[in-house]
Amino acid sequence: MAVSPTLIRGSIQLVLDCVSGITTAAESMHQTIATSATSWLHPLSSFWLLKEIRKPTAYAVVRTASDILNKSVTKSLTDGRAHSELRSLDSSEIRYAAVLNGICGDHFEERGNVLAIPMEFVRQSDMPAASPHIVVLVHGLCLAEDSWQKDGHPGMGEHLKRELGMAPVYLRYNTGRRVSTNGKELSRQLDDLLAAWPVPVESLSLVGYSMGGLVIRSACWYADTEQRSWLKFLTRIVFLGAPHHGSPVEKAGHLLDTAMQSVKHVEPLSFGRKRSAGIKDLRHGNLLDDDWDRPAGEKLGLDTRKYVPLPPSVDHYFIAASIGRHDRDPLGHIFGDLLVRVGSALGTGSNSPGDLEVKEENCRVFQEKTHFDLVNDDRVLAQVIEWFRKPFSRFHLSAD
Repeated sequence: MAVSPTLIRGSIQLVLDCVSGITTAAESMHQTIATSATSWLHPLSSFWLLKEIRKPTAYAVVRTASDILNKSVTKSLTDGRAHSELRSLDSSEIRYAAVLNGICGDHFEERGNVLAIPMEFVRQSDMPAASPHIVVLVHGLCLAEDSWQKDGHPGMGEHLKRELGMAPVYLRYNTGRRVSTNGKELSRQLDDLLAAWPVPVESLSLVGYSMGGLVIRSACWYADTEQRSWLKFLTRIVFLGAPHHGSPVEKAGHLLDTAMQSVKHVEPLSFGRKRSAGIKDLRHGNLLDDDWDRPAGEKLGLDTRKYVPLPPSVDHYFIAASIGRHDRDPLGHIFGDLLVRVGSALGTGSNSPGDLEVKEENCRVFQEKTHFDLVNDDRVLAQVIEWFRKPFSRFHLSAD
């Protein structure tokens, strides 16, 4: 299979960034070790040979050459052209780009990498655009819109279209960016989506898988703050394994990274700190700029999130998975669905003011399932369809 020039250019940019980063890490480790080993030669610290031993110029040469090449590649691409070319990638290339975006998407955006995924709505060609009932599906970390289908079979959006006549719209976005950044942009784009809809909109529903659920909650908060009109049409939100109180995997990763940074000679190899801002937001389930834009937001074990209630007059549904065989199985309580614990997915169980006001009848836990089963499992799909068949809790008035 041929690889597109866009993917090649983006990969080259990433490789050159990695070369520069590894060079800097090696230089830092070399300098730490060399300085310690030659500390007894302090009286000769101005001698050029000792300076070279402690800080060889070769590292700077390699890093400079890598940066020059990277800038040359980046300069040849304008933002508009980069995004246009990214949209031309086939589905397998989009999946590859989505994984890279989840790992270092914020870095892509900062460096102008052609693989930085722009947020946009993706619609199927046979979508019933005339339907007044819209459902927007928001994928999770390192994924793209095709994650809602499995092996070419109809997915959740397709079933909602066939059985309930809804219009599924899939969000594609850079999951390496801050959740709050994506939330604010999603809020703006939902306004544009509804304004451009070909028929009067009667209802808007949102389905968020994993990180997608956090992006939806962030969007709702900013929509209320900015008085966005789309919030008037919002009728229901379904959360699939969303880490409302964070993921133990990211917490463990942060603990390991902190431990490595505390050891002088190992600290330069602490590449975990380079993981994307989006991944870091999963530690506690950050939703707002205020949750991370301060020193305390990065401290180990310190949850400084602002309480974000669920939007009122909207039906909220929560689905969690557990590897346990039943609700008393200790494996399920300890490991949850392998990425998110049950209490976090249900927005409860943290024993903090951040617990959500959740109706028990609007929650469902699927046993002997993992986090990755939630998107395309038949039983999960049947539960979501059942919830969507329920009448809305309130009537929504169209904007004047």
